[in-house]
Amino acid sequence: MFRVHTSRYGSCASEIHKTMCYFFAGLNIFLTLHLMANLLHDDLEVLDDLEEYFDRLGNKCKSKLFSFWFVTHFLVPFVVFVGGPAVANFILAVMLIFGVYDRRPALIRVFQLFIIAQMVVIGIISVFVYTIVVQQEISNFFLLFVLTVFTALFGAEAWIAGDYYKLLLEEIRFESFEPTTA
Repeated sequence: MFRVHTSRYGSCASEIHKTMCYFFAGLNIFLTLHLMANLLHDDLEVLDDLEEYFDRLGNKCKSKLFSFWFVTHFLVPFVVFVGGPAVANFILAVMLIFGVYDRRPALIRVFQLFIIAQMVVIGIISVFVYTIVVQQEISNFFLLFVLTVFTALFGAEAWIAGDYYKLLLEEIRFESFEPTTA
């Protein structure tokens, strides 16, 4: 059963890594969809309240003020900071699933590099978030907890994808040198 997917050392490490890649890709998809749904729900409630406020101002300035506020306070930050990375996470998680299923090392490598880049961005953002935590006098434990969870999640994803990438290359190399018997 595992003869095709075992390494030359006889272990089923490739099957374990394949399962973990599927798990992390599914987790990425679930978290991305959950994040987007929650943010859209909260932001749409804010927009409803804001639209009622602009209705009270009158029709002359309603359309100009509302459209300007919508673009500057909602659309641009949402697309830049949430929507873009979330859509990229979703697409690359689907790419990881196809890469594992079709045994395509390039797709797995792209996912791994994206996750590593995402870890670097989260590290940079955590420096800026630290100033907000200090100004708002929120517990530093909260920041440390969030940073640790994100680092562990993305680190595990990058590690598993990188190991499966190496095992897959080894399997492909081993299969290409395996003599065929008829």
